[in-house]
Amino acid sequence: MKWFPSFGFQRRKRELQEEIDAHLQMAIADRVARGETAETARQAAEREFGNIPLVQDVTRDMWGQAWLEQLGRDVRYALRQLRKSPGFTITATAMLAVAICANSTVFSWIDGTMLRPIPGARDTGDLVSLQRGERNFSPTPPLSYLDYRDLREQNHTFAGILAYHNDWIALTGGAQPERVYIANVSANYFDVLGIKPVLGRFFLSDEESLAIPNVVLGYSLWKTRYAKDPAIVGKSIEVARHPVTVIGVAPEGFVGAAPGLRDDLWVTLDPLGTDVWRMTHRDSDWLIVIGRLRPGVSRGQAAQDLDTVMHHIVVAYPDQHLGDNRITLDPMWRSPFGANGYMAATLPILLAFAGVVLLLTSANVATLTLVRFVSRRRELAIRQSLGANRIQLVRQMMLEGAVLSIVAGVVALVLTSWTSKTFAWFFPANSIPLALNGTMDHRVVIGIAVFSLLAGMLCGALPAWRSSHAPALEVLKAESASISGGSRNRKLLNGLVVAQIALSLPLLICSGLFLQTLRNLAAANPGFEQDHVLTASVGLNIAGYSNDEAQLIRHKILDRTSALPGVEVASLTDWIPMTLIQKRNDAYPEGYVPHPHESLLVENAEVGPRYFESLHIPILEGREFTLNDDEKAPRVLVVDQTAARRFWPGQDPLGKGLKVWGRLFTVVGVARNSTHTFVNESPEPMVYMSYFQHPGYETMVQVRTAGNPVDLEPVMENTIHEIDTRLPVFDVRPMRESTQMASTFAVIQSTLAGMFALIGLVLAITGIYGVVSYRTQMRTHEIGVRMALGASRVDVLRLVLLQGLWLTGIGLALGLAFALGLTRIIVRLLYGIGANDPITVVSVVMLLGAMSLAACYLPAHRAMRRNPVTAIREL
Repeated sequence: MKWFPSFGFQRRKRELQEEIDAHLQMAIADRVARGETAETARQAAEREFGNIPLVQDVTRDMWGQAWLEQLGRDVRYALRQLRKSPGFTITATAMLAVAICANSTVFSWIDGTMLRPIPGARDTGDLVSLQRGERNFSPTPPLSYLDYRDLREQNHTFAGILAYHNDWIALTGGAQPERVYIANVSANYFDVLGIKPVLGRFFLSDEESLAIPNVVLGYSLWKTRYAKDPAIVGKSIEVARHPVTVIGVAPEGFVGAAPGLRDDLWVTLDPLGTDVWRMTHRDSDWLIVIGRLRPGVSRGQAAQDLDTVMHHIVVAYPDQHLGDNRITLDPMWRSPFGANGYMAATLPILLAFAGVVLLLTSANVATLTLVRFVSRRRELAIRQSLGANRIQLVRQMMLEGAVLSIVAGVVALVLTSWTSKTFAWFFPANSIPLALNGTMDHRVVIGIAVFSLLAGMLCGALPAWRSSHAPALEVLKAESASISGGSRNRKLLNGLVVAQIALSLPLLICSGLFLQTLRNLAAANPGFEQDHVLTASVGLNIAGYSNDEAQLIRHKILDRTSALPGVEVASLTDWIPMTLIQKRNDAYPEGYVPHPHESLLVENAEVGPRYFESLHIPILEGREFTLNDDEKAPRVLVVDQTAARRFWPGQDPLGKGLKVWGRLFTVVGVARNSTHTFVNESPEPMVYMSYFQHPGYETMVQVRTAGNPVDLEPVMENTIHEIDTRLPVFDVRPMRESTQMASTFAVIQSTLAGMFALIGLVLAITGIYGVVSYRTQMRTHEIGVRMALGASRVDVLRLVLLQGLWLTGIGLALGLAFALGLTRIIVRLLYGIGANDPITVVSVVMLLGAMSLAACYLPAHRAMRRNPVTAIREL
């Protein structure tokens, strides 16, 4: 085989040999001319020239490329050695490939979400997300248009600040309306993000506050609905029964500025002139804001700059800025607006778990590698006695590990191209336009290369260095049967086994805690009954119905669905709990003056008559809403227990006034607390407003059924379409399916942690089994002598078991110390169980101890059944 022929090695070697031969021929001819015989002349010429192979080696070293040729020889040697042990090669490669794939899969999810928060945007590291008021995991839009405009124009630290608000809308004008996600954006939206159109143009600065019905299409929508029409620019389409003009198409891959969410089209902030109130009032907070920092400006400096501007705004308009107005900035990888806030709390921990699996696997493969090198000690000693130095031996042995890790990396690359797309599988059907999945780009490929390099170093370097330290003379003198690797190699083997047990124990404990959390979440009482409840969304507002039309249709929907067979209770709402959708507003008791930076945020929802009855939420005091609580009646609301205690501690809340959206409402009822977003959330105050008094943007029908709600899905949809065939009806599904979103991240955590823990358990048990079995085999002669001298089989069993259990005990002790530190990191992800839950810890320790005992018993059982005479003869 010719290695690296493009470098001309063979040609240069041939030329060197020809030059040496020519020199010798000239010397021989000169001596023959002086009367020497040909043979004598040849010998004398060669003697005078010196060591020919040495001259060749020195010359090649002077070329500066001998190392490459040597590398080729070492690689060929490594491949030959691995080919001689196919069982080891396949096993080690498979284990490393699985471990590398586990890391690269999680990393691909991080790359597709946190590292690429806005696909297609330029320099996302310079983008920051703005939050105003109390820092929150899932905040509401922070700014009004007027406040946003002042911050944009008066700051000194941003190259640009954009604003947007997204929601559902319907594309009408076809046979059936199509629901799409639309974003109202500032005119500089695409410029700040650094996005260029595929077709047409984006918005101009003077279009921001004017009623100009222009629209930019998303690439996917342009492709699916309009068949990538190249002449789409300038055409009119119908959105919510209003004609708008297409002015451009966004590039492929760009889906909007909210991380993890997909926008289908973009319009300006008020394209139809129907949102004059929101555009002209400072107490209408509806815009999410992202800024691009100027070069050299830190987030802290920018936040301080915006705080100063915001302070001036608050001083100028105090009545519109009650509560906390401090500005905080977040990098986009952990932006609370979108999905990255949830990703940042989950995926880095899972990557750490995957890293532990890689360490475990590397330790396991290192154990196998060391055993192989010990069995080859005579070969290595012979090579060392023939002139090979220690560095050469280490390099050749390390190359075997490098070859394994490279092959494993290639296998992991192929597997990751599939597993990276599995992230979306964890998310149940929901009404959120999620755009979450892993990616396979250059960062993931580099990550796989790094993981492979790390694995190769861990599983190859230490065994190679340790094996090269054996004195050649002692090895060659030793009897083959007595070679057990020496005390140092035994200590290294023991250390690797202890490390595997110590690393697997925290994985098992964390997995147990996550599984307990998932079980607790499933068994927890959310405060409402979600079984036998069917929900459906009706796009009245998104389809362009007027307020009067929508109000009439809502009453018809309520009447028709209430009369359906199998329906016990029907109601309307604009919000479904535990679907990761939150609605928040400031609320102040009548006559209360908030302190500086005091925030009185509450959750809020608009609900219709019999809403609480449909979910079995009891009214503890007062009453719930009736059909008479409409737009003509006094404004009323129902609060939950947390809101009642917060605003009127020790008082009767009935009849009290609460100011929401700048309007005064009267409390007419107190409902029992219920879960809003997550089961493990801290109680937040909740206020309910009458749906017919203040209709929400969303219209959701909610019915309690006597039987399986799935059976009523087609009946419900047909009943609504009988009222108006143009009505868009979406997300008809049982409430139990929708509320699964609240436990999605617990499912991700428990599933992956469980898989990683299972891999760790298998690796730890196989590791201790392999070492105990190997050491027992090396002591076969000794065991035979012991039995011949009177040792019983029980003594042999005890001898072998103790060496394995001693390693297990040390590993468990170190693993417990490691687990105590690791569980502190995940404590905020747990529910209903402590980070150091004694039952979980004891159960895992007993499981790992029992499995280790079984792994030690198998070689011990084989050893005690050996014939002493046969064992003594095995030299």
